[in-house]
Formats: sequence, C-alpha cells, structure tokens
Amino acid sequence: MRAGPAAAPRSAARAGLARRCELGRLRAKLAELERAQHRGARGPDAAPPRPEMLPTGFPALDLALGGGWRIGALNELLVATESGGCGAGGCGVLEAFLPALARPHAEGAAAGARHLAWIHPTRLPYPPALAQAGLDLARLLLVRPAGTREQAWAIDLALRSGACDAVISPLHHLEDAALRRLQLAAEEGGALGLLVRPAGFARSPSPAAVRLEAAPLPSPDPRRRLLVRVLRCRAGHDRAAASPDPLTLEWSRDPLDEPAPAAPAGRADAAARLALAVGA
Repeated sequence: MRAGPAAAPRSAARAGLARRCELGRLRAKLAELERAQHRGARGPDAAPPRPEMLPTGFPALDLALGGGWRIGALNELLVATESGGCGAGGCGVLEAFLPALARPHAEGAAAGARHLAWIHPTRLPYPPALAQAGLDLARLLLVRPAGTREQAWAIDLALRSGACDAVISPLHHLEDAALRRLQLAAEEGGALGLLVRPAGFARSPSPAAVRLEAAPLPSPDPRRRLLVRVLRCRAGHDRAAASPDPLTLEWSRDPLDEPAPAAPAGRADAAARLALAVGA
C-alpha cells in the first residue's frame, strides 16, 4: 500500500523532533561530564559548593544580573503577551531559559535528582521542548491546581519542600502578602522560584529578587531574538539595581548551536570525551 501525500511531512516532523530530543540528551551528557571533571579538579573529598545563582545561559544578561537567577528566592519573568510559553503557542519567551533551568543546581547523582515543578491549572509545558533543553523528564513534576488559591498553595509547598531545584508557574494576580510568603518559602527550601507573569504587572509591588521584562523580536533566520530589560536585580539584601538599557538576546531551538549555559573552562576536554563516548 502506498503512503498518502501527508505521510512524508509527518515523517519529516517526527525525524526532526527525534533529532532535537537527541541533541538535548547529548547536552545533558556533556553537562554531566563537565560536573565530573570539576569534581575531580577540586578533589574527591571536597564538598560541592552551595550555589546562590543559576546562570541564565546568556553571558550579557548574567553580567547585568551579577550572575543570573537567584536560587532560594523568587524570580519574575514578565512577558509582553499572555503566553510565556513553554515551547508551545505564543512567544516562547520561557523556552529561551529552559536549558539553564533544566540543569540540576547541585552536583552528584543523589543531589541532582531534585524535581523541576511546573504548576498551573490549565497550561502544560511541551515535553519535547523540555527534553530538547536537556531536562530528564523523570525529574518533571506537573501540578494542576483547581484555581489561583490552590496554585499559590501548591507553589508554596513545592518551594518549601526541599525536593525541587526550580518551581515554574505562569501566574497572574496575587496579593503582595501572598508573594512575600512565596519568597519566604523559596528561602526555606533553597529552590529557584520563577513566576511567569504578563508585562502589565511590571509596576505592581513584588518581593522578587530578579525581575525581567521580555518580548520577542522578529528574526530573519531560524535563530530567535528577545528584547530583555532588567527591572530589578537585588544584590544581597540591601541593594536593588535596574538596567535602563535593554539587551537583545539570541538563541536557537537546537541546544548544540551555542554553548550550554555558563560553560566552565575545560569544555573542549569534556566535548572530546563525549565524542569518544558517543563513538563507542
């Protein structure tokens, strides 16, 4: 039986999806090799450092933020459209930061097994985009609360639990007191809380340590562009900074088009070992 005319495009789409997921797995393997290399450089008995920041994957933005997203704190990504998107429908702003968020904050197999939680009543992430970003889908925790009140409660529990590296939640209105409770929960659990909110909330009060406003820009090639403005970057507990000059960030769907977020020195050695491992 001959395949219909629609069979070829479907087959090409499946092949493309499989390739992007495989690239994500290769990126995760490369990150694992790099972590193992730096553990060896510190010595086998050295305790892994407790990170305070998670690089965003964009050096210019990391420089403006003093290192990246704050761990053990709330962070806000304010998007110019209703959909902060996880690889589906809308501008896909959040998708640009997924490779960084997918990486475990701590080193070692046991410490790296903490979850990445996605909490929203209706909107779900796109699993192939998460796999492409290098996330082990076994770490993904999906929570679908019944409404805004339950959503805030679920975010609080996830942040406070100590079982999550990061908690991501598209969120609209929430009272200032409730946001402050979430900030305290993030501090207690040592998790990175990322709230994706409409840009209209930029003038609303928030205890978030980092607040970014982002909007997609047109791009003539497959690479994508974002216009990002730093609204707040709290360094420590007594200083807040904002950058008046927006940054233009470029990124691609293919995770090997550019270096993984905040790649440490020695990437060439790790890449060579990865090539040997893949060849074997």
